[in-house]
Amino acid sequence: MRKHILITGANGQVGRELRSLVANKERLESSDHYYFTDKETLDITDKEAVERFVTEHDIDTIVNCAAYTAVDKAEEEAELAYRINRDAVKHLAEIAKKHGIRLIHISTDYVFEGTNHTPLCETDPVNPQGVYAKSKYEGEEAIRQIAPKGAVIIRTSWIYSSTGHNFVKTMLRVGSERNEIGVVCDQIGTPTYARDLARTILTVIESEKVSDSVETYHYSNEGNCSWYDFAQAIFEIAQVDCKVTPINTHEYPTPAKRPPYSVLNKDKIKKEYGLEIPYWRDSLKSCISLMDFKEAKRYKIGIIGSGFIANGLAKLLLQHPDYELEAVLTRSDPQKRSDFIKPEVLTNDLELLLEKCDLIVECSGDAIYATETIDRIIKEDIPVVTMNSEFHVTTGSYFVDKGLVTEAEGDQPGVEAILYEEALAMGFKPLAFVNIKGFLNENPTREEMEYWGAKSNLSLEMVTSFTDGTKVQIEQVLVANGLGGCIVQEGLLKLRDDDMMHGGTILANKAKELGCPVSDYVLSPKLPAGVFLVVEHDEEQVDSLRYYKLGEGPYYVLERTYHLCHLEIIKTIKRVLNGGGVLLNNGADPKLSVAAIAKHDIKPGDKIKKGIGSFDVRGEAVYIENHPDHVPIGLLANATFVREVKAGEIVTFADVELPESLALDIWKRLHLQNGKKP
Repeated sequence: MRKHILITGANGQVGRELRSLVANKERLESSDHYYFTDKETLDITDKEAVERFVTEHDIDTIVNCAAYTAVDKAEEEAELAYRINRDAVKHLAEIAKKHGIRLIHISTDYVFEGTNHTPLCETDPVNPQGVYAKSKYEGEEAIRQIAPKGAVIIRTSWIYSSTGHNFVKTMLRVGSERNEIGVVCDQIGTPTYARDLARTILTVIESEKVSDSVETYHYSNEGNCSWYDFAQAIFEIAQVDCKVTPINTHEYPTPAKRPPYSVLNKDKIKKEYGLEIPYWRDSLKSCISLMDFKEAKRYKIGIIGSGFIANGLAKLLLQHPDYELEAVLTRSDPQKRSDFIKPEVLTNDLELLLEKCDLIVECSGDAIYATETIDRIIKEDIPVVTMNSEFHVTTGSYFVDKGLVTEAEGDQPGVEAILYEEALAMGFKPLAFVNIKGFLNENPTREEMEYWGAKSNLSLEMVTSFTDGTKVQIEQVLVANGLGGCIVQEGLLKLRDDDMMHGGTILANKAKELGCPVSDYVLSPKLPAGVFLVVEHDEEQVDSLRYYKLGEGPYYVLERTYHLCHLEIIKTIKRVLNGGGVLLNNGADPKLSVAAIAKHDIKPGDKIKKGIGSFDVRGEAVYIENHPDHVPIGLLANATFVREVKAGEIVTFADVELPESLALDIWKRLHLQNGKKP
């Protein structure tokens, strides 16, 4: 009799293998019809939608491969984990019982605490640790309590495949980038090739064995190993030259606790279904043989933002031999963006970038929006390269220890950071980080900015923030926070000087007085656009530096008289993907911020759509401890003033009502942690 089988979570590792086996007609005797769905086509948390699908397609078997599997992230997203792993499973069980449908559900070895050291049977006591494990076990319990006829629960462990995110693919990527890696050696289990598990699921589907009660089975490949052993085997089979160093669990702390021992006893499923289960190393060889990891990898890059910088970077990526432009996230309507180099790559779906990209470049220029997207990205363990100093000085410090988020070379802060690295490598001691600005008008008119915006092909907000000094204040605050510097005075010195050495000497002397390198800028219409560092060196190098025509000392100028923005982002992309780490961030404990300063008197009831680039406020560098109640200009968006603020005054949290946002919440949390409350 022909079956109608619903597969949920079809884009996961097991779901994809089921789809592949069915598509390749591995089960030639089967005339069953399979419906493969993912969260986009069938949301299993929507009970009505599932029941409607079941009745419309006459489903008689459900295989639930859908799950929330981000073990550590579940500690932060408990509600979502329980909604998918428990509540949705309960819905499936209720629907299965109501309609006489057989339910096959995939669970996990994590339901065990892992204190025993003999292979775990289905009847052994469970004690799940952490949100993920508890939510999966409660999903199992929901099935047992509802008890749809013929229901099967299959617990498995350490799933991997040739697609998706998994340990094997991660090791192959890391092994190609590094010479050595540390891997946990005191957690013992068994790797499971998703294709082997998929074959077993098909065997269960086609079997005539149907119990009146809910049956629980264990399935993994045969044998056991530690994660360290697993990594060693991956590199050995793939012939990757990377040393694996064993480390203990306490040396690699994670938010969620893992069972130290979770080897599963498979006797029950082997006996009842007549299975011969492959040894884990044999299956690993089969999986790796399908992967083209030895070919030169073309990394998939996503972009967030669709303005000037994003469009320029997209043009470069489309022609680059090492990188592939996967998608560009925009808040505009992709159907109306004929101005973009390749409109078909535009999307409004962040999930598309998360699913497919190896690295994401954030260049929206919006601190609040960037905070939301980057928070989502780093939870997927995807590195982020930014050209968004506004984000960094507003909330970037929150992300310093949560994932790889770095400002890119190309804009002035990134170029200053590169010069800083080079200076240190050559033994110089930096005294001043200096931006060069050609023009300053702290209160330009709208007419002037519209003219220059059209002439420069820049947005009105962007050209205004350049002109009124907000942009350079933000940039130099990021440099100071990120490179351990300070400022001479709030608002910066704004030196007018056409000579780098002369202006730089003034700043270097100030640095000597303050005892830390200073971050500032010089105003000069004659100097080229760029940045420079003022440095000193040991006395024994004076003669050599004179010979190299760097001057008489004691101060020297290291300059980069250009910055090529989107063209240089590619260098930071390469740095990150090659394991080079962070170039520049705002530091974990920033001392400086950029406050919003009123350009004119602002009355109660006045509204500001966006502070950066507005005609109502501009940004100035301030010490946070001096102004704990100031509103960072990056947070001043869709704000309503409730008190009058005079021209030249700093806007405080008492002056405005701000809409709730993750960025606002993070700012408050950062300063609550430091004993300062806005």
